[in-house]
Amino acid sequence: MSKKHITRLHWKLFFPLVGLLWVVIGITILYFVTHERQRLSYNLGNRLINVNKTLIDAYGKGADLQKTVDFIRLFTNQTTLDPLHLTVYDKNGNIIADNQQATIPIHDRTGEIMPEFGRSWDKRDTTYLHDMEMFGSKYMISSATSSDGAIHTFAALPYKGEVGEFLSVDSMVWVVMLGLGGLSFILAYFSSKAICRNVYALRDFAESIATNSLPDDIETWRFSKDELGEVSRRLLLLYREKIKAEQEKYLHERQIGINVSHELNTPVAIIKGYLDTILSDNGISEPQKQIFIKRALDNTNRLADLIDDLNAVMRLQDNNRPIQIRTFDFHDLASRLADDVKHNHTAGSMDLSVDVPEGSIIKANEALLTNALLHLTGNSAQHSHGSLISLRWLREENSYMIFSFSDNGTGVDDEHLDRLFDLFYRVDSGRSRKNGGSGLGLPLVYRIFLSMDGDITARHAEGGGLEFIFSIPKGS
Repeated sequence: MSKKHITRLHWKLFFPLVGLLWVVIGITILYFVTHERQRLSYNLGNRLINVNKTLIDAYGKGADLQKTVDFIRLFTNQTTLDPLHLTVYDKNGNIIADNQQATIPIHDRTGEIMPEFGRSWDKRDTTYLHDMEMFGSKYMISSATSSDGAIHTFAALPYKGEVGEFLSVDSMVWVVMLGLGGLSFILAYFSSKAICRNVYALRDFAESIATNSLPDDIETWRFSKDELGEVSRRLLLLYREKIKAEQEKYLHERQIGINVSHELNTPVAIIKGYLDTILSDNGISEPQKQIFIKRALDNTNRLADLIDDLNAVMRLQDNNRPIQIRTFDFHDLASRLADDVKHNHTAGSMDLSVDVPEGSIIKANEALLTNALLHLTGNSAQHSHGSLISLRWLREENSYMIFSFSDNGTGVDDEHLDRLFDLFYRVDSGRSRKNGGSGLGLPLVYRIFLSMDGDITARHAEGGGLEFIFSIPKGS
């Protein structure tokens, strides 16, 4: 997406937003103006009604209606009721009082009372308020009839002059409306720009991905400090972590490939060397030939064991291949292991001590677990240079049985503890290739425990040596 297209997105956000704000402001102002005019018109209408009531009350008291009209007209002079039209008719439609310059005519050209005034003619003790055209202008007219029907009073005001100003809306309303409109314009502009800033950053992010030029520091990307900016920042972080994980995976797999190639090439080269010597040297003695053949066979067996171990690790690493799990007593397995180690000399010159109570029920694959413990035993016998191996129960924790496998040998330095389960990793001091290790034993042990929903870690043993803490799901 080009910057031009993204800029258009900015305006696509801006115009609907500013339009929405203007609609809200316009509806609010319209409601205010309409409500205010209705209120003012209602107040003005009440004043006209009160004028008529004053005339009706004056009639009831026997007062001179013409003097009353003159007084009201004088009283309302220079007010919002100026110019006020007042006319009083008797029941026959004759004028009995008015302000002569502003008589309200109620008859049409034929002498009949106009319908606008006839509606209230027979309604006694009531007032009637309406608008009508009169003298070429629009008027608000109020009419009333006395209780005996003897007189009819009419009061009218034109919608102009003081009345027009009274009913008009304060000019500050329009100033406020324009001010709010301008403010909404600015607000919409910067709001849409702030939102699109994250789009710009994501666009630059996509371009950096395409050109493989991502910066190392994520903080150099300018995202807004809001939820959208945080989402964008997290997307960038996740992508960088994914790239880093893929790079580490590639380097790890590459290193594994190099190690596998090296481990396989070593015995193959030795075997080839002995066989080439036997075939090319016709003067080699028979005893020497037998020695070469035996060494070639030893390396062939080593190669076969290496391939078997590598296949076992790969099979366990493939989670799509489920293993058989059953419930049994780990005490029985540990006892059999102690007997096998003793009779087969698996631990070499080291002694194996087992302290696992009866009833240590676990859920595991018995064959794989035995294989893992034999690998641990062989690892200690071959590399620890100690005299005692110990297998013991520690505790029950969170539906797991926790056990310890340790030796009292030389142990390893701190730097090696976290890497003992890496493929083909060897400790330089005391656990090197010259002692026969392929670097697959402990990785195989680690994957065996993982395949059974367990875990294993390494740490320094108390008093020296190496200790493995492993957990196995508890059985019922």
